Amino acid sequence: MWRILPSHLNVLVHQGHLYVPLLFDPDIARESHALISQGGAPEGAAGGSGSAAPPALLAVGEALFVPAVGVSSLVDNYARLFPFEHTERRRTLRERYSLTADLFGVALDPTLVTIIFHILPHFLRREGLRRRPRLTEGEILDLIRNRLPTPYHYCRQAREFLDVKPLQEALQRLERAASEPPPPPEGLMPAADVRAWWEEALAALLLAEERTRLLQELESREHWAAAQEGRLAVLLQVAEKGCLELDGFGFHRLKGGRGYRLYKRTGPYALQDYYGRVYLFPDCRVAVHTRGRLRPLVVDHYKHPFLRRQASSQFICVGPDSEDLTFSARNAIQVIEEGINTLLYSYDRRRRRGYHRLDPLPGMMRLVDFEDYRLPPDHPLIVSGRVEVTNRET
Repeated sequence: MWRILPSHLNVLVHQGHLYVPLLFDPDIARESHALISQGGAPEGAAGGSGSAAPPALLAVGEALFVPAVGVSSLVDNYARLFPFEHTERRRTLRERYSLTADLFGVALDPTLVTIIFHILPHFLRREGLRRRPRLTEGEILDLIRNRLPTPYHYCRQAREFLDVKPLQEALQRLERAASEPPPPPEGLMPAADVRAWWEEALAALLLAEERTRLLQELESREHWAAAQEGRLAVLLQVAEKGCLELDGFGFHRLKGGRGYRLYKRTGPYALQDYYGRVYLFPDCRVAVHTRGRLRPLVVDHYKHPFLRRQASSQFICVGPDSEDLTFSARNAIQVIEEGINTLLYSYDRRRRRGYHRLDPLPGMMRLVDFEDYRLPPDHPLIVSGRVEVTNRET
């Protein structure tokens, strides 16, 4: 907007609205002044100052002005209308007040926090740990640290992260520089004066946003400072890598940062067909994505009576219980367990429900064949009980 308003051009600010000159020929100007006079409105307040909408026409001396935009909206909507320019101004401001990158801590994705501290503990085996309804954050990180080697550079990052002195100094610099946004000007003035006010108000708004961000960062660091350095090192490692697997439960960040895929391994299991014959199914990762509607799927190339074909990334045929569920710790756990239960327990060998049958009907063409999974009845894995026949009772 400032490109089309010359600095020397007189503009009018009236009750929070910016007015620009109405340029037309002298005859129209005389008619407009006559209209204002007939309406009884004094010059400089045509249209009624008490109305919610700005006056449609204002006269100051011989000059006529029409409303262009709310003055405050030039500041409030700048980031939305000009995101690139807004980012550049923020970067310049950070450089000016020495808000360098070493002040920024680990950005903990809220979804990752939910996965680590609310979903992972549900699937962890906790031998030797006293029974309690819920693990603390420190205990969860200790469990991960005991099973996951942590490179030294993550320990160094944790040490730097826990040092809050540079962050406190940056906040002090902002406190000295921060000020309340000045009120919009009022009256007739050059466009350069309005732009000067806009620059000052926008800088004050950016400084306030930076101060809020740094206060939140300081609170986060002080929270983690209460924990051991090694615990934070583990958290930094997982946050950077975006993946982890413990006790058959794991997750990894999807390409492009489009959320996460959580999964739980079933381990090998066996199913019986109508005639009591046993089929050994290999380990399967039953997963759910954190974006979109939660539905259980298999990660790897797999076949099963409740899968349409033999392929990877197939949705499992389950009931309507998971319909329209969105991501939360409780819902994710429910959907993963529903998918696992479907694979292990839902194939009724008497009714043969599913997309496919383990035992084919005579003359029926099979889209997915399970003959290579069949085991002899005296196979050591079955006889020893190392692999459970999960649908024996159905």
